[in-house]
Amino acid sequence: MRLRKLLIWVHLWVGLVSGAVLSVVGISGSLYVFQPELTALLYADQFQTKHTGPVFPPLEVVKKAEAQFQSPLATLNFPTRELENYQIKLKDKKEWLFYDVHTGQFLGEMKNRRGVFEGILELHRQLTMGETGSLITGTCALLMALVLFSTGLYLWFPRKKRFLRDGLRYKPNAGPKRRAYDLHNVTGFYVALPLFFIAITGAYFAFPEETQTAVNQLTATKERLPEGKKLKSVYAMDAPPLTVAQALAQMDTFYPTLPKRSLAMPKDSVGTVFFTFVEDATVGAGPELRPMVYLDQYSGQVIFQFDPHTSPLGARILRNWFIPFHFGEIGGYVTRVLWFLLGFLPAFLWVSGFVIWRNKQKKKSLQLRMA
Repeated sequence: MRLRKLLIWVHLWVGLVSGAVLSVVGISGSLYVFQPELTALLYADQFQTKHTGPVFPPLEVVKKAEAQFQSPLATLNFPTRELENYQIKLKDKKEWLFYDVHTGQFLGEMKNRRGVFEGILELHRQLTMGETGSLITGTCALLMALVLFSTGLYLWFPRKKRFLRDGLRYKPNAGPKRRAYDLHNVTGFYVALPLFFIAITGAYFAFPEETQTAVNQLTATKERLPEGKKLKSVYAMDAPPLTVAQALAQMDTFYPTLPKRSLAMPKDSVGTVFFTFVEDATVGAGPELRPMVYLDQYSGQVIFQFDPHTSPLGARILRNWFIPFHFGEIGGYVTRVLWFLLGFLPAFLWVSGFVIWRNKQKKKSLQLRMA
């Protein structure tokens, strides 16, 4: 009995405190599920092309952008997913630039890469609070996955087996208090498993190193992937860094049959040339297979290469499966619609849990007045 009271207390206060954060994270996640389609719709002039025919050479479009704004290239995004045109970021310009994929025509600029959805993603991951917000959302996600679901399942399980059926259905014609109880308990039981995996995959963005350690332990994977931000070129005073033309030429030698996704030039004298590819350029279903290559900016030698088919098992699970699972793309439109609905459930469970707590507080207050 003491254990049950303790778990009720833990479930209540962890839920009330973290539930507010999880509500914001869940609702913003729901809004982001259909980001590709909505971004293409809201920013059609920049994201969609009105032309057909041969592709305008990427090197030529980079030259146009650099000449137009007198600044070297930082990042070039190729047409993939909702983006049908070239998207360019220059080192000395804050805005993202768009150029038609067929004509090379300048289509305009945007402050954020995905417009309003960049802010929604920042709210989802960091509560617009930077690294501190990321730690908060990641911690709350782990609390939901490891504390709320375990204590909730224990409290849900009836002490007498004959009452098990009552925990699996909403009681018809129930009063307001019983209805609130059923809405929280029964709904929580049915959505616990998918929300558990969404929370675990979401915690990866806040705690990538710790998540990789856990996945490697579970899969008996010994090799760790290096963190991309920590990879460095060997500074060579007498050697010029790779030009954009040379970087694109190098890019052509890797995965020649796959669509290109992005090219990022070095940020400083020890930065790397970084490019990525995709095996499916559309918003499809299944794992997200993105080969990645990091080059030394002076020698052009490979510093690190991630292959989604041959890399260690732990790395493949993290890179191939976590993102599409977290955002619901794992099963195509069916899971995306389901994930859209699931995103509202943390707020629903938080509110219904608060109502249950408030009803109990009112009952205690009434009993004290009558005593």
